[in-house]
Amino acid sequence: MAEKYLFMSIILIGIITAKIAGYRTCQGRERECQRNRRPNCLEKNHQPYFQCSLMNEHCEVAWKLYCRRPYFLTCYDGYTYCDCVCVRPRRPRGVPR
Repeated sequence: MAEKYLFMSIILIGIITAKIAGYRTCQGRERECQRNRRPNCLEKNHQPYFQCSLMNEHCEVAWKLYCRRPYFLTCYDGYTYCDCVCVRPRRPRGVPR
């Protein structure tokens, strides 16, 4: 149960970070995709990427190879659109490098 809350917290932090950084959301771009597809946006290094993904496919599937370590992929998986971002994990304070 704790893992579920940790995962959701990471996703929320990623989305909030993306919004603060000026992330361009895919919300409202549904008309750009054909039937049975939804817009899927990724921001990586402040660059936006766009593609149409299958409606029944998880958002992460389309971008899983785009974020390399130390970055990780986090997505908002909405019913009609996806918003993803490559996020660098923050080090806890007091932890040596």
